[in-house]
Amino acid sequence: MRHQEVRLFFQEGSSDKVYYARIVPAGANVFDVVVQWGRRGSTLQEGKKALKVPLEKAEATLAKLVREKRGKGYEELTATTKPAEVAPPMGQGSGSKVTGVRARVGRVAQLLNPVELHEVEALLRDDAIVAQQKLDGARVLCHVVDGEVLPTNRSGQKTALAGEVLHGLAHLPNGTVVDGEVVRHDGETVYWLFDVLEFAGDDVSREPYAQRFARLSDEVEPGLVEPARVLETAFTTAQKRALYEQLQRSGAEGIVFKRRDAPWTAGRPASGGTQLKCKFIASADVVLVENAGNAYRMQVYERGSLRDVGKVFSGTTNEVRASLDVRLSRGQRVVAEVRYLYATDDLQLFQPVFVRARDDKAERDCTLDQLKRTNRDVVEHD
Repeated sequence: MRHQEVRLFFQEGSSDKVYYARIVPAGANVFDVVVQWGRRGSTLQEGKKALKVPLEKAEATLAKLVREKRGKGYEELTATTKPAEVAPPMGQGSGSKVTGVRARVGRVAQLLNPVELHEVEALLRDDAIVAQQKLDGARVLCHVVDGEVLPTNRSGQKTALAGEVLHGLAHLPNGTVVDGEVVRHDGETVYWLFDVLEFAGDDVSREPYAQRFARLSDEVEPGLVEPARVLETAFTTAQKRALYEQLQRSGAEGIVFKRRDAPWTAGRPASGGTQLKCKFIASADVVLVENAGNAYRMQVYERGSLRDVGKVFSGTTNEVRASLDVRLSRGQRVVAEVRYLYATDDLQLFQPVFVRARDDKAERDCTLDQLKRTNRDVVEHD
């Protein structure tokens, strides 16, 4: 056996985590690949990346895991390489040692934390909050430099995602940085802008969001051409409520809330924050048929036959995974409730989260017609 166990760690900025993987016997000439992960010093999550496979396949699975983690900056824990007492700052830790990673050439995006549906009412009533549609696209920041437009992703790395929309920004002045999402739907690609961080060489990122949005509408929008547009924003309680109800009726992905008085801040806060998102979550009952490498393959019935609708891992705990693995190893199938954002065009559940096993539900009741699609259209405000 080439490797039986590998212990890895990653430290940089707010990240201080470990990842352990080992091969363990699971019967006559078959093996499991067991993994553990989590924040260093905390109770670790546990799962399996392979179940009852030949040794050669188990070793290949372990080697693949190590390659993937090392490619993300994880370091192997050895007698001479150990975690520091405190994670080093960004740019000086594990991630900075990775080779072959695209360089950061632009700003890191401001990212949003989620809120639950029961928190929405207070945000709708709060005069300090504005609202926008949550888009289902790719986050892209565009920098106008020396007459050219440089698109970067949420991590500040150059991206080709916005190639077909850059001409929509060609008339903006040098030294301008805008933030938005590229949305593709029904053959149309649009770059929806919702923030401006620099304008004509002036850094405006510390201005309140309401002032930045006014600048976006008054100074940036006149210089845009299709397919670049400014996303509509609801300011009053009545406007926000109308937008929220319209988004729900239309089957949109969700709604975003932003504090009027907040400056732009890179990254995602540990909790809360000045920009929040609420996703309109759906639920469905599915049949779990196997552990497909630390994620459970989901199926539903379509015209009397089972068909795949994706895999789910999020929401499971060590205890839940152990119970599911035992039942599945006995040849049983498990009916489970999952939450998800929407079903994609090829009927895969997007961002599924395990809720519970449902022993009170029959497999045949897990049907395709319960799945919810999403509407990617950007709504026009009433």
